[in-house]
Amino acid sequence: MKKIIAIALIVTVGSFSSLITGSAMAQVTSKLAGELSVRGVVTLNGMNATSGATVFSGSMVKTGSNSMAAVNLGKLGQVELAADSELVLKLESGVIAGELISGRAVISAPSGVGVNIVTAEGVAVADGKESSLLTIDVACGNTRVSSAKSDARLTAGNRVEVVSAGQEVSVGAQAGDSSRCPRLATAAAKLGGTISGGALAALILLGVGGAVAGIVAATQGDSSNPSVVSGLSSFRP
Repeated sequence: MKKIIAIALIVTVGSFSSLITGSAMAQVTSKLAGELSVRGVVTLNGMNATSGATVFSGSMVKTGSNSMAAVNLGKLGQVELAADSELVLKLESGVIAGELISGRAVISAPSGVGVNIVTAEGVAVADGKESSLLTIDVACGNTRVSSAKSDARLTAGNRVEVVSAGQEVSVGAQAGDSSRCPRLATAAAKLGGTISGGALAALILLGVGGAVAGIVAATQGDSSNPSVVSGLSSFRP
């Protein structure tokens, strides 16, 4: 009887422990995962992906030509990828992190959530004290970071650049030389009928990248809150 009672106790305690562990793991997993929305050809960890797929920390999301993807992270915010982009997403408690290998990412994070994105040239960081909306672009062989809300930083080696709200900073081989970026020329052609020639020239010289989309939206009377991105935006590369 003593052996039977001992075995019963062991089984009971083991089952209870498993329930607690499973519940804790489920909570952690839910915090460190997001839901994918796709348009066009998008792969998740090398496999073709569809909207509704779960994106865990450490996952690689890659978009094809004329394709887009967004990862809804719930209370953490959202990550949006333009065409021909590749991102390894890493999620930590209160931080949206990752490595942008190619293309462009737009990251929206509420107050209390930081941003830390590594590129080949540096690291884009928002401290999370305020809500942030960052565009990180590596499509033209350098790293360009623009901020639509609050301040951010772009660190490259010993160099630290402050990215104030409404401004853009570039580091890398082609920093400050927008004439060498075919994507900027394409964007200029598309925006030619939307804003004045003088304003467009100023945008091109400044290399405004992701901020251009916000300016165009404003000229079209877009009154949406930039801190809340629902589904896929009208952003184009």
